[in-house]
Amino acid sequence: MVSDYYSRLSKKYGISKHLNFYNVCIINYYGITQDPETKDFMIIMDYYPFGNLRHYLTKHFNYSWYKKLIMLISILNGLKYIHDANIIHRDFHSGNILYNSTTSAIICDLGISKSSTATDTNNDEIYGIIPYVAPEIFQGYKYTTASDIYSFGIIMWEFMTGRRPFWDQDHNINLIINICDGLQPPTFTTNVPKGYVDLMKKCWHSDPNKRPTASNILKELEYIKLSELENPTEIMPLSDIISLITTNSGAIYKSRPLSNMIKSAIYTRNQVLLQNL
Repeated sequence: MVSDYYSRLSKKYGISKHLNFYNVCIINYYGITQDPETKDFMIIMDYYPFGNLRHYLTKHFNYSWYKKLIMLISILNGLKYIHDANIIHRDFHSGNILYNSTTSAIICDLGISKSSTATDTNNDEIYGIIPYVAPEIFQGYKYTTASDIYSFGIIMWEFMTGRRPFWDQDHNINLIINICDGLQPPTFTTNVPKGYVDLMKKCWHSDPNKRPTASNILKELEYIKLSELENPTEIMPLSDIISLITTNSGAIYKSRPLSNMIKSAIYTRNQVLLQNL
């Protein structure tokens, strides 16, 4: 167990070091150390005073849409660079995006990232946060860059609503089954820049081959940003967007092993489908 964890830390450090040499949107790791008393492994990296995107949106949801689009473009530039290097993040969510300034995003936690040309095996554990995992992963298909794009679409939803996805539900096998059956976060078009919701939904397309690439999204976001500069969209108060504020105690927003839960969900779903034949 310890050697496996150390291997993941080493991989995280190696991938990030390689990517960060050329790009400022990827976190810079300086090394790995171990506490001599607790034996806990620790990563040495820069300090990010603005915290992660989730905390940042909680405090600054009322930023203008123009500024939000700049932030999204910064995130996407980092993701595009990862994909251009033939790497898939595989655990992309708002907790893995850090800020050292008001708009510059830094992507972190590349420990389970893989080359897009690598072969997934049945022994590969799936880690993640259920609402950010693309439905095809739950259905047994391999990770692709399109899986990261799905996750980016969920992040776009967070920018729009100020909420975490499926905050009102237990993150269990039932949610996995519902996502496989087409469940998506609720959307609205009021007080949202023109074209934003359509682009977000493209990222959620059930067919990963029909999702846009990072380059495609970047072009569309730049166009929306330009339109927003000329004709700003009014920001809707957070309290008017989604009335239910309390997060369900079963909503888990920490990356965790999901493989066993996914197997149970798929078995249950298949049994229901067989009964309905």
